[in-house]
Amino acid sequence: MPFPRSPELLEPLNRLHANNSRQWDAEDRVRRAGDGEIPAIKREIDALNCRRHELIEQVDRIFDAVWGADQDVPPLTESIGSALDRLSVETLRIVHTEQLVEDDAGAVERIAILRRQRDDLVWSIAVACEDLASGRRRTPRPERMKLYGKPGR
Repeated sequence: MPFPRSPELLEPLNRLHANNSRQWDAEDRVRRAGDGEIPAIKREIDALNCRRHELIEQVDRIFDAVWGADQDVPPLTESIGSALDRLSVETLRIVHTEQLVEDDAGAVERIAILRRQRDDLVWSIAVACEDLASGRRRTPRPERMKLYGKPGR
């Protein structure tokens, strides 16, 4: 896969995955929480989601700096940062589903499906990177429409 060999790429990707793991845990907590605890956990989730999008944008800026973009070629449907974020979440989904294997007979089948989905996503990311590296495609414009955790937005 033509992946930028940027030393500053690994750090935000690791932080993104750690942030996604914390968000996963917070979302599990909110499902078990009593009514009085829910607002605080929801605010935590909003903050984590905001940080998640900041990290995705940081990853995208690194990719854009490496591959630049000809605005006359078609864009990808999503940025590489967003696709890598989905890969992180898919990995967490597999790990958490694997923890259910002893208690849930259907988990084994779900794990196989999730692994196929992850493999397809990895393949799609590889193709997208090849398209970016060759100049056949560009990343979508980075404008964000939702500001997580900002009142009235």
